[in-house]
Amino acid sequence: MFTYIAPLVFVLSVTMMKEAYDDFMRMKRDRELNNFTYPVMNQSADVFADTKSEDLKVGMLVKISQGQRIPADVVLMYTTEKNGSVFIKTDQLDGETDWKLRKAIP
Repeated sequence: MFTYIAPLVFVLSVTMMKEAYDDFMRMKRDRELNNFTYPVMNQSADVFADTKSEDLKVGMLVKISQGQRIPADVVLMYTTEKNGSVFIKTDQLDGETDWKLRKAIP
């Protein structure tokens, strides 16, 4: 009986430890990303103030520069590209690692 149970317990224990480690690393990465700041336009003063990504709300105007991570699902309102399109990587939002073409609102 021991030869049946011992390998099963060993495999399950190793799997549980690996999953716990992955969850801990994901929590650590999420905490880092939630504390990253983005310039958000203050509508009353028309100036940008730094706001943590965990404090972003619907309707806020966020300025995202080239090379920055996109903090949430956003609507592209303006870009400096002449054709009004940009390529973004949305791996932290939907898990897909390919680049996606987005066009600004005309």
